[in-house]
Amino acid sequence: MASLGSKQLLFFLYVSMFMVTFSVGIYNPLIPLYAKILGATYMDLGIIGMVFAFPYAVLPVFVGSLTDRFGRKPFYMGGVLFSAITTILFVFASRVEDIILIRVFNGIAYSFLWPVAEPIIADITPPHERTKVMGRFSFSWALGFLLSPFFGGVIVENFGFHPLFITAMILGLGASLIAFYGLIYKQNNKFKKKDVLKEKKFNVKNNGIANSFNSLFSVYLVIVVYSIVVGIIFSIFPVYANSFGVTSFQIGMLFTIFGITRVIVFLNSENVSKIFGEKNSIILALIIQITSLTLMASVRSLLSFMFSMALLGLTVGIISPITLSLASKIARKGKVGATLGSMESLFGLGMTVGPLIGGIVAENVSIETPYIVAGLLSFLPLTILVKEKIRKT
Repeated sequence: MASLGSKQLLFFLYVSMFMVTFSVGIYNPLIPLYAKILGATYMDLGIIGMVFAFPYAVLPVFVGSLTDRFGRKPFYMGGVLFSAITTILFVFASRVEDIILIRVFNGIAYSFLWPVAEPIIADITPPHERTKVMGRFSFSWALGFLLSPFFGGVIVENFGFHPLFITAMILGLGASLIAFYGLIYKQNNKFKKKDVLKEKKFNVKNNGIANSFNSLFSVYLVIVVYSIVVGIIFSIFPVYANSFGVTSFQIGMLFTIFGITRVIVFLNSENVSKIFGEKNSIILALIIQITSLTLMASVRSLLSFMFSMALLGLTVGIISPITLSLASKIARKGKVGATLGSMESLFGLGMTVGPLIGGIVAENVSIETPYIVAGLLSFLPLTILVKEKIRKT
């Protein structure tokens, strides 16, 4: 069982990540609409999504390695603060090129959040509690994303985009204060280096499959494909839905629905894993993902979009904590940060490729095509996982 000090640290980690994602979530789904006001095309939206995700495809593995060597909490604190500061830059944007540059800074900031927070969790929790704690952590940041789009839509509808970004920055600075107090100031005398090293006994030693790319190839592929889908949804979908008469307020509502299902599943990720098994849970999530994308491309109404986003939230709620738990359990001792950083880099890779693919095909084929392509890609990891399951029976 995790110690009392560990639980206290986890509490402040949960609260600070909730504040960060609430800050980000009130504006993030509406960035495509903000860019559209400045003259962005579908291709521009794809580029904006790509440059936002590209730093996350490169930096997390290096950040994770640095935290293995120099400690994690200062890096996390820096990420929270930088995320808040970059938000205000949107107020000064006057061209699409400005949005592109700001999104690069956003991506750099996020590279110091999840890739640092997840190894902190792995350091202080035993393997049998890992899925549950990862699920609770995922709940904390997902709750922020769940509640915030509604408020973002209300602010834009009534006051415009600039007040939106100012509000987001203030919330982000609040998260910085919470992170500093809970993880740096309050914990200063409780988690000395020797305590962290003691907690690292929870990491699973090399058991013959650790560091084996082949043993987790299908899981890696799942991460890349599902992150491509997420990248398309956040970068292309808001304008896609808007083209069928869905307002900015309703788009905020759609992302709220997405967040509700994601949060519910995050809280129950341990139960899902126990009932279906880890690999079977991922197979189920991929089937749901394909169903959602098919519906999104073929039935274009507010009601169908609501159902599609609910299904996608279910998919993310299953895949995210289970894959992270799998990776942390096989990480070599002292390499948890690098291992989970690699997982986050794969997520960043999909988030980089997804908007680019979505923007190109929407611009040159049709606006429905990105969701068809993403659905077809989802069959690849699904097929591999099913073959693995058949081979073992």
